[in-house]
Amino acid sequence: MKIRPLPSASYAQPDPAAGAIEEAAAAFGVRCEVVNVRQARDRLSSLLDRAADGEQIVITSDGRPKAMIVRFRPMIHGPKWISMRALRQSMPLAPDSAPLVRKLRDDGY
Repeated sequence: MKIRPLPSASYAQPDPAAGAIEEAAAAFGVRCEVVNVRQARDRLSSLLDRAADGEQIVITSDGRPKAMIVRFRPMIHGPKWISMRALRQSMPLAPDSAPLVRKLRDDGY
């Protein structure tokens, strides 16, 4: 059985499309680094640290951009959450709920 050496960053060929991708990003005011899949695999943890600091990294395969590593920003959608306790406290207590229901119905809920 023949043992093959593991690929390293020294074997990585420069990506000819990297310059074009960086120029296109710069046209939109975005600074990014372009790495190929092999380089990304070898340096994934350092690329993730740099993305967490705000850098954008484009990953190419066969000279074409395939993915981008960017900082994680949670997206919050929908109305502001109100606890059930706050909802109950905002509703007045009345011996008869008919006036409250009528008012809510007339206001269109």
